[in-house]
Amino acid sequence: MGKKRITKKQLKEDAFVSSAFEAGHYVQQNLTRIIIGIVGTIALIGLVYLFINYRLERAEAASLALFQAQALYMNGQYSLAGADFEKLAEDYSGTPEAEKAIFFAGDSYYNAGEYDQAVKWFEQCRDVLSSEDPLMVNCLAGLAATHEQLKNLDQTIEFYRQALEVASYDYQKIEIMRDYSHVLSLAGKNAEALELINRIIVDYPDNPRTGEIIELKAEMLAKATAAIEGN
Repeated sequence: MGKKRITKKQLKEDAFVSSAFEAGHYVQQNLTRIIIGIVGTIALIGLVYLFINYRLERAEAASLALFQAQALYMNGQYSLAGADFEKLAEDYSGTPEAEKAIFFAGDSYYNAGEYDQAVKWFEQCRDVLSSEDPLMVNCLAGLAATHEQLKNLDQTIEFYRQALEVASYDYQKIEIMRDYSHVLSLAGKNAEALELINRIIVDYPDNPRTGEIIELKAEMLAKATAAIEGN
């Protein structure tokens, strides 16, 4: 009697049984590792969820704190606003709201007449923000205005120069050049001051404040003439 041939179906079934046996054997031998891996994956997913949830809650809290501080600022309570912006910057460091708070802390203290505090926060603003950040020009102009109040004209001139370099919009450039020229005039640098004024008049003929700028030029010319006659 000849040998009974094994069919393809039987071969497939035997292969399946063998694979199933090997898989079961592997699971039995590595059950602890598999369980640890599954638990670890679940824990990682949980941590990611908690982190995302924490970030969202922190961002929401920072936004609320910024709104409350801005309300004080809008009501003219600058010292209180400055303290709230300062706390926000420290409590929510690294958030977009904290970066805004750094600038507004400086601006609040400037408006409150607390110029040393204003310089501190405007300097921090300059150090934290990138040169492309829209608030950078405000930080530099804030430093310039604060140093003007402190009678530090050389530093005022330098910060107005830096602010003008990073200004993007025409209205910013006009405001900065006007204030810059005023400080140059105070420092006795009348030629440079008049050069800036003429630049505003020539480069921005449609500026609605042209009349004011022309009057400022006339005052500077009169001051320069008086200085020459006095010598």
